[in-house]
Amino acid sequence: DGSTTVRDQLDLRLTPHASWPLAVAVSGGSDSMALLYLAAGWAARRGRHLLVLSVDHGINPQSAQWNVRVAEAARHLGADWYGLVWEGPKPTCGLPAAARRARHALLAQAARDAGARVLLMGHTADDVAEADWMRAAGSSLGQVRSCSPSPVWPEGHGLMVLRPLLAIARQTLRDWLSDSGTEWIDDPANADQRFLRSRARAARPAR
Repeated sequence: DGSTTVRDQLDLRLTPHASWPLAVAVSGGSDSMALLYLAAGWAARRGRHLLVLSVDHGINPQSAQWNVRVAEAARHLGADWYGLVWEGPKPTCGLPAAARRARHALLAQAARDAGARVLLMGHTADDVAEADWMRAAGSSLGQVRSCSPSPVWPEGHGLMVLRPLLAIARQTLRDWLSDSGTEWIDDPANADQRFLRSRARAARPAR
């Protein structure tokens, strides 16, 4: 049961009834939307305040609207929401890595500014397998860990990143969302074969 797995992870790692917020990064995709609903349920039971953070990378013309949809989902669950924007020119080479670094920096700074000590992110078992596939293809991408310090400095100083979905397959989460009538966003960049991550996802590496 994926919800039990996530609940146990959060119970193990987090403090109930703490005064500081629990931050969760939500893109609007299936993985992070599932995490949002599961984290909201845990926070309500454990007396924690949930802060939802989403990033508009300014790459896809629809990305601002994606932020709006995340905001609506957060408010529906009684959570606060804060939207972030990656501003400025975008690189023509190494765009995924630059976007990842910018996203982590924006999320970490916003989480710390709000007083959060932990940022939840929705990486799944598929992300672990895809990262392994990418390293085998020559990428320097690091291993995906269930709990680790924020990878950015100085924005992430003192902030931990918790990934409670790592034992759960993406399709399991999508099935759960579909059964509950919850929609998600499919970013077309995930299927763009110019990017190594997209090629890894298309290869469907074994989990």
